[in-house]
Amino acid sequence: MMKFLMTNWLGIVLATVAAMAIGSLWYSNLLFGKEWRKLAKLSEKEFQAGVVKSMVFMLVLAFVSAFVLKRFIVIAGPVDVLAAIKIAIWIWFGFVMTYSVSNAMFGKRSLKLIAIDLSNQLITLIVMAAILFKVN
Repeated sequence: MMKFLMTNWLGIVLATVAAMAIGSLWYSNLLFGKEWRKLAKLSEKEFQAGVVKSMVFMLVLAFVSAFVLKRFIVIAGPVDVLAAIKIAIWIWFGFVMTYSVSNAMFGKRSLKLIAIDLSNQLITLIVMAAILFKVN
């Protein structure tokens, strides 16, 4: 229980904010938003109708991801930021990518849509790991 209370909450909050910022930019019209909506078969109106609720859920999920990633980093004890990033990459490769691809294949999602989502998740985990390692 004491280890839980001694968690560096600032790093977790900053990693959460970074995840939200990356996702917001990634799925904006500046980057992949238009293409993602087209591939997901969502109109702008349909997407906007649930965006607030989705963002609240994403905030909570990003916080959980940051907290769990921090646990992995603490347990693994990387000696530098590159080692922390490698942990994030292995988590992405072993869990996120495998689950996402199998789920997307059964859902008949296009490879381009899978690539947009997975690349966002990989970059997000890498940035989160760097923040969590540095803000100790």
